[in-house]
Amino acid sequence: MKHRPKHIAEYVALVLIAGLIRALPLRAALALGWFFAAGTHFIGRINVERTRERIREVCGDDCPNRKIRRIAWISWRNLFFNGIEALRFSKLTLEDIRRQPMAVIEPEIQRIVAESPEGFILATPHMGNWEIAAVSADLIGVPLFAIARKQKNPLIDGYINKMRSTFGLEVIFKEAREWKGIVDRIKTGNVMAILPDIGVRTKGVTVPFMNGQATIAPGAARFSHLANCAIYPVAMRRVGWTRHAAVILKPIQPDASVDKEADQIRIMAELMGALSQEILKTPEQYFWYNKRWVLKPSQ
Repeated sequence: MKHRPKHIAEYVALVLIAGLIRALPLRAALALGWFFAAGTHFIGRINVERTRERIREVCGDDCPNRKIRRIAWISWRNLFFNGIEALRFSKLTLEDIRRQPMAVIEPEIQRIVAESPEGFILATPHMGNWEIAAVSADLIGVPLFAIARKQKNPLIDGYINKMRSTFGLEVIFKEAREWKGIVDRIKTGNVMAILPDIGVRTKGVTVPFMNGQATIAPGAARFSHLANCAIYPVAMRRVGWTRHAAVILKPIQPDASVDKEADQIRIMAELMGALSQEILKTPEQYFWYNKRWVLKPSQ
């Protein structure tokens, strides 16, 4: 298949950047990311004002401007740090993960896996480095799978899939629409990872979230009902530049004795409520720049 010049150029740029990032020591690579984050934030001003408005909408008019500016900057910087760490995932080892603060939840995760032969769902918002949560779970032996979209550039899509193949993490593409296969995977003891804080225009449920109302995709609740399994909310946080902490929250169970649609709304309300509390504790850890802004799904 012949590729478009744009796709080739993007692919070559990615390969070169990824090679440089992997060759550098971690802190040097992150420093490079900090430089580009600062330039695009403080000079390029990419979506800065819009994002500050979002933060003020959630935190309230009493929130000091200095705090709002800091939240917006750290959130943007973390996006670049996350991208750099993603390009270095192939270098991660189990020993690396166990030296991280998030290692404290490993015994609990292993206990849940052992006590859940039917599988379960891990739901984490766009907070901290949410991608490293999946890689870490895979490295400690959790039979994890996730749903993802294919990239528009087929060369980059192939490159990313090759990187994913470094781990046992199974990725199911949304385009395949293998909904039954997803339920079967959970029922046979696998663990589904999902990002629940995605705003949608249609076929969503509206629930309280971050001091507002969010219309979100109810996928976590639907799969919980279909597989009759628990949802465990997980919050990730970056500590400094290179450290990652995690907390696993109280599980949310489906109730087959009540109306299915009503119970799905209840599940999503509980899930987003629990995640809201964690986000508002450290709002700079949340990704406020998401194009599909969860409190304004029409955007």
